Amino acid sequence: MSAWIYRVGLITLMAGLLPVAAAAEPLRHDPFARPFQLGSSPSADGNTSQHPKLIAVIVAGKKSLVNLNGTIIGIGEEKDGYRLIKVRDRKAIFKKGKKRVVLDMEMQSLAPGNERGSQ
Repeated sequence: MSAWIYRVGLITLMAGLLPVAAAAEPLRHDPFARPFQLGSSPSADGNTSQHPKLIAVIVAGKKSLVNLNGTIIGIGEEKDGYRLIKVRDRKAIFKKGKKRVVLDMEMQSLAPGNERGSQ
């Protein structure tokens, strides 16, 4: 009998706390956002659009994403007037008017002697 009373009391207490949790202030930022997404860091000359760097791609059909200079861009979104139209393995294809631009991820290769752990 006392276990039943304990359970009823616990459920009542938890039900009473639900409105408090629902009324909590919304978050001001995305706690899962990576630091590079929270703010932009312009290059020394202040213009990062001259030499865009394709950092990463996620190939997922219409939900594909690219990381261009630290900015996440989805299919159909624009950056400096260039619309992202396709994402392939290690490639992003942008279009501005009739001009198509293909950006490739740079091949990061280890030079001899630069392997991890070598002295």
